[in-house]
Amino acid sequence: MTSLLLAAALAAAPAAAQACGALTDVPAATQVAWISRSGKRVRSAKTLEVVRVSDLRAWIRENGADEARLLQGLGMAPRRGGAATRRPYKITIFDVQTGWLCRPIDGATPGEDRMGVAACSEADAGPVCGHRRGYTGCGYTLDTAASHRGVEVFRVRWDEASAWGFCVMPLDRFIPGA
Repeated sequence: MTSLLLAAALAAAPAAAQACGALTDVPAATQVAWISRSGKRVRSAKTLEVVRVSDLRAWIRENGADEARLLQGLGMAPRRGGAATRRPYKITIFDVQTGWLCRPIDGATPGEDRMGVAACSEADAGPVCGHRRGYTGCGYTLDTAASHRGVEVFRVRWDEASAWGFCVMPLDRFIPGA
């Protein structure tokens, strides 16, 4: 009986480890975007949650150019949306090196390589303001409207992300051009 339980536990272990799903490799330099409410500011040592601009554009092409729906896809708005877009949002785009990024993955050893990006330290791995609804702990968001995987997320410190400059615009102006 004990050996059957042990065998079942061992068989289930790989499935549990892969429950989060695969992550994709990240090029050495990439563009990332921080989506936040207009007027939201951060200090230079603050860590931001960002997504790749290419992933954001692909998500918009696939799911439509609707701001409320995009915020749900990013895990920033509740399933019913509505209240999320009452206040305007902005997008801040950065050119970054992958060495500046980390992935928020629960239970990963800090610094462990996850498809070319280090796993975040415990201090940087938990849910952040604005993304708590869609936090999975797997390195990607939960699409709150569709209840499935959203886009891959990363963390980066403001002072590193802004080292090469940045571009800020209203989110509703970015979406149609994506």
